[in-house]
Amino acid sequence: MADKKAPEQTTNVGKEMVLPVVVLVAICIVCSALLAVLNNVTEPVIEANNKKATMVAYLDVLPEGTNADQMESIEGAEENPLVEDAVRTEDGDMAVKSSASGYSGKDVTVYISFDADGTVTKVQIDASTQTTGIGSKVAEDSYEESYVGIEGSEGSGAVDVDAIAGATYSSNAAETAIKNAVDYIDQLLEGVA
Repeated sequence: MADKKAPEQTTNVGKEMVLPVVVLVAICIVCSALLAVLNNVTEPVIEANNKKATMVAYLDVLPEGTNADQMESIEGAEENPLVEDAVRTEDGDMAVKSSASGYSGKDVTVYISFDADGTVTKVQIDASTQTTGIGSKVAEDSYEESYVGIEGSEGSGAVDVDAIAGATYSSNAAETAIKNAVDYIDQLLEGVA
């Protein structure tokens, strides 16, 4: 009699172990498919929001009175390894978006404007990814203003600003992003970019 119950118990154990695994795999496949669809649906919305945020940042650094209709993208800026994007106004003023890796490998993004001659007119640093109260100090006006007046035609060698104590990674990231933007404008003015 004991022999007759043994195969029946084996069958139940097989069902008890295999069925939950099959159900969990099916749930994972359905969830993965839903996430893929959700990603495809939200990707254009996220991209549009990022472009809008970049446009607002450009308007913040460009001279007062500039509006979005007066800006046009600088051709080839997206392909340039130094910057992420750049625009030019009808007056010849330019704004550049650049970023570099800061503390914990998180980007410090810089929006920097130049006049038609390539002189830095305003800097806005987004250090929201850096440590609050330490690395985020690179976004303070006093630090940003220390870059104003640098000549883009002199290249990144003209950029020499002291790092903020305790925020070396963030300071270096901001300076690298600004140097990249200055080098890009230098190349652009020379007709290389």
